[in-house]
Amino acid sequence: MVILNFNKPAKVRTTQEHNRKYTSDSGVDGTYVPNMSEANMRKWKAKHIKGADERIEIRKTLNGVQVLIVVYKNRKEKEGYGGQMLMEHENVQISMNGKLHLTYDDYKEFKTAISEAIILL
Repeated sequence: MVILNFNKPAKVRTTQEHNRKYTSDSGVDGTYVPNMSEANMRKWKAKHIKGADERIEIRKTLNGVQVLIVVYKNRKEKEGYGGQMLMEHENVQISMNGKLHLTYDDYKEFKTAISEAIILL
């Protein structure tokens, strides 16, 4: 079963209308209010970003929580203080705007979405 959807969801309101209605979504870090239909929020939306830091970004709203999963093709290091090498990112990064409660079925989909991204990379 393929669950990642690479089609860009249609907006339900213009960006200007959306930003007036949800002022926290106007560039404040850590906030995100989806501007799409309920049906699109239930999908595992994905975007394949190619280039030097190739990755697949996956988004879904689960029980009111917006989840962002970034699956990187490669780990990436950066130079820290004193020349020490630090991890900029590992292979999988997960961000969300609150506590996430999952059913076992949700958890299986969560793992399937990450597995599909790894295969595509």
